[in-house]
Amino acid sequence: MPQETATVESQGRRERKKAETRRAIRDAALERALELGVEHLTVTEITEAVDISPRTFFNYFGCKEDALVADGTELADQLRERARARPLDEVPLDTLRAVLTESDSMIAAESGREQTLARQRLIQAHPSLAARQLAQFAVIERTFVEVLAERMGVDAGEDLRPAVLAALAQGVLRAAMGRWSADGSEPLVTVISRAFDLLHDGVLTDPPG
Repeated sequence: MPQETATVESQGRRERKKAETRRAIRDAALERALELGVEHLTVTEITEAVDISPRTFFNYFGCKEDALVADGTELADQLRERARARPLDEVPLDTLRAVLTESDSMIAAESGREQTLARQRLIQAHPSLAARQLAQFAVIERTFVEVLAERMGVDAGEDLRPAVLAALAQGVLRAAMGRWSADGSEPLVTVISRAFDLLHDGVLTDPPG
């Protein structure tokens, strides 16, 4: 096997191993938080469940709260690639809708629907976690500004439209996640789609009544 190919494969294995470890830590953090309560959860509880050292934990997360919320950077990377794959003549708001509803984006990064729903309910119940998730959503919003400006061929520092559209998308995502975690009877993408329908139909600008 050529050395270059062997190096690439070795790097690929390392990345997969890191992703598996990260996912295992997040899964264990959620499981223990549901058992013990967020207030009683410690990094030690998490590391013992995964059989890793605290040092390894802190290589991946800055604190226990970070292990309990969605990974904004990972999700932003996925959404960026989806947006770049959309037709260039597509209406920007339709692009945002598509990348958030092509699949259950928030669930795709987790092990499944029930786990994601449990995580979101935990976040809604704890202000410290909600604050952490807002920070992760900010990462997604900045990514949307970047990719929209790129697709529209404008400078995001001079043209306000990418920032406004990105803020709308983040608002839709936050509202949909909140409604979904409170109910959970519909797929998340259905709730997201309904929120975008409100924007598309102009319902939010109609007078009440």
